[in-house]
Parts: sequence; structure tokens; C-alpha cells
Amino acid sequence: MIVAKQIVAILRGITPQESVEQVACLLDHGIKTVEITTNSPDWAISLKRVRSAFGDRVQPGAGTVLTPDHVETCAEAGAEFILTPNLDSRVVEAAKRHGLRICAGVFTASEIFTACELGVEVLKIFPAAALPLNYPQLIKGPLSSAVIFSAVGGVDVDNAAEYLRYYDSVGIGSSLYRPGQPVSLTTERCQILLNAGE
Repeated sequence: MIVAKQIVAILRGITPQESVEQVACLLDHGIKTVEITTNSPDWAISLKRVRSAFGDRVQPGAGTVLTPDHVETCAEAGAEFILTPNLDSRVVEAAKRHGLRICAGVFTASEIFTACELGVEVLKIFPAAALPLNYPQLIKGPLSSAVIFSAVGGVDVDNAAEYLRYYDSVGIGSSLYRPGQPVSLTTERCQILLNAGE
């Protein structure tokens, strides 16, 4: 069975007007970790609203973080962590300066080892669907046992249980939330997700 704490809800395209209601729905289903992407309308306002509305009940992060300037805005908006689609040492260092946890996008063995050397806490395998499901097991041998793997890219409410056999967490985007989607549909998608693998 899927455990809600293993899920990162990717809210790409969400507006400030939708943010509180949608996150409330996710919290009702035990999904506390939410990612608001920087290519969403007024994304920093959404982050601030979510942080203000729910406090410590939610773990808000910013995704698609591409520049050190993004990182600074993330910190000001109340993000607890950042997610990147790629590995950029400038972004990693900026996140460290601001005390933000880092989930950096990696794909190859070289990127994975470089990320570990930079002190990245969570390795986001992206796009995960382009690799075998057991990729983390194949590459973990020479890595520290403390390395955490998250699968993003091609993970959805129907196949998340399969990924969680090999990954510590998964990020789920459009199959869980699409811009403008009614909360009733988010509820339905959450139920399908959390009942998967039973």
C-alpha cells in the first residue's frame, strides 16, 4: 500500500486562487509534501498563501528551480526545499546558503556522484520513465546508504506503487493535478493513488 508521506504532489500551473483549496484537499488525504513550480502563475504568492494557511501541517517546496535568483525568491516565499530538473552547482550552493533542502534532478552515474559530492540530500531521477524501474538498486552499490532516491517524470497515480518498490518517494504531477481542476477530481485522483498496490 502507498504511504502518503512518500508522495510529492507537483502542482504545476496552479494559481494563488486555487492553491489553498487544492492543498487542503491533499492534506485531507495525508499528502503533506507539495511542490509549486516556478513556471506557475505568481508561484511565489501561492507558496506564501500555502505556508500562511497551513503552517507546519504542510511541507511546501518550489520546483523547476533553475537559477540562484529563483532560490532567493523561494526562501522569501517560505519554501522548505527546492527541486530542480537538472544538476547546477550554483543553484545547489544558493540553496545551502538559504538553508533549503535540495532535491536535484540527475540521470547519469556521473551526475549522481557529482550531486553527492555537492551535498545534495535527495536525488531526483528525471525522467524516471526512461530508465528501468530498479535503477536505484543498480547504482546504489558504491553510494552511501544515506542516499535518497525520488522518481519523477512518467510517474502517475496508476504506476506509483511500482516505483515505490525501488524508490524512497515519487513526484506526481498532471495525473494528480491539472490547472483549473475541481477539488472533487483531485479527491478522486488521491483516492486512486492511495489505494493502489493494496
